[in-house]
Amino acid sequence: MATFDAASTTRVVSARRARLGLSGAWREALLGYLLVLPAFVILVVFGLYPVLRAAYMSLHNWSIVKGAYIGLQNYRQLANDGDFWKALQVTVFYVIATVPLTMLISLLLAYLLFRPLRLRSFFRTLYFLPYITSMVPAAMVWQWIFNYQSGVLNYVAEGVSRGMVAPVLRLAGGAPWVYVWLGLSLAWAAYLLITRARRTGLMTGFLLGLAGVSGLVSLAFALWPDALARTVLEFETFFPVRWLQEPRGIILYLGKKWGFTPPRWLHGPSMALIAVSVVSMWHFVGYDVVIYLAGLFNVPPELHEAARIDGASEWRIFWRITFPLLSPTTFFLLIISTIGAFRAFTMFFVMTSGGPLRTTTSITYYIYDRFYTAGRWGYASAVALVLFAIILTMTLLNQRLAGRRVVYQ
Repeated sequence: MATFDAASTTRVVSARRARLGLSGAWREALLGYLLVLPAFVILVVFGLYPVLRAAYMSLHNWSIVKGAYIGLQNYRQLANDGDFWKALQVTVFYVIATVPLTMLISLLLAYLLFRPLRLRSFFRTLYFLPYITSMVPAAMVWQWIFNYQSGVLNYVAEGVSRGMVAPVLRLAGGAPWVYVWLGLSLAWAAYLLITRARRTGLMTGFLLGLAGVSGLVSLAFALWPDALARTVLEFETFFPVRWLQEPRGIILYLGKKWGFTPPRWLHGPSMALIAVSVVSMWHFVGYDVVIYLAGLFNVPPELHEAARIDGASEWRIFWRITFPLLSPTTFFLLIISTIGAFRAFTMFFVMTSGGPLRTTTSITYYIYDRFYTAGRWGYASAVALVLFAIILTMTLLNQRLAGRRVVYQ
């Protein structure tokens, strides 16, 4: 009868299990790499390679065909290119104008749609429709809306301004009705102060601001009748406006209408750029609303119920509970919206083609113009790499500054 050594048997079994475990780990790792391989290939081919190729082209005098190696000459020329800095200025304003306003409007709409109300599903779909609409036909429709001669916007705005606002203002701003106007504004302000407990502090402040503006306007018309006549005349003659064909800044444009010329640094963005920004906000607000709604549904309702039991107002609940817990959603939208705004191209291309007088030439449109129109592929590649660096820098700054204020549950 054979005698077995228990210790030797244990060592053999342990070694065999170790070999089998090692090979199993290799098989799992190999399977994981195989599953990741398609995504990695796509990332390299369509992500990393174009960046490296653009960097290589930017170092050459590339015009349709490869030219001589010129080193950093394209970048030195870029630093002294006034058209590039103008395009960067247009892009920066577009980002500043569209990203915060779009997020603010989206947050307000999402919060209203989150509360129980009739036809809530219908309104959610309605606000999301602009985003799922193809951008090119939508931009073409808006181009017709903003048309100077046959656009519906000028037609409606001129009818309202000349046929409704001017006659009512002429009647209400003249004696004795202007004093009735002033009295009603003061009575409204007094009523808001007396009944302020029925509303949130923010809503009361907003309504008091409206009442104050109404009172100041009526007082101005009562003290200076010439101001009333000038205002009525402006409403009768303000429209039509050359929206997409107006290269002047909005402050300069309004200043010329009212008889003063602001300094050059205060001319503001062109009317065309503002029109494009408005259309962009209309298009992207639906996406932000959906993302904010998803974030609102992730806020624990028990926190709201506990705060209401403690007597907290709706505004305090939103500011102290809802908004901090929405910070991951806000941070995500800030990063995505900023990157998308810097890369915006379709609206500028379809609606204005970079005009008038390059006041809507964004950096992406400038890259397109240098690449296809001028045939300067190397120079366009240099601009594209600078844009890449700007977007990367802005993303890192957002992560460093805004990322610290993100509150996770």
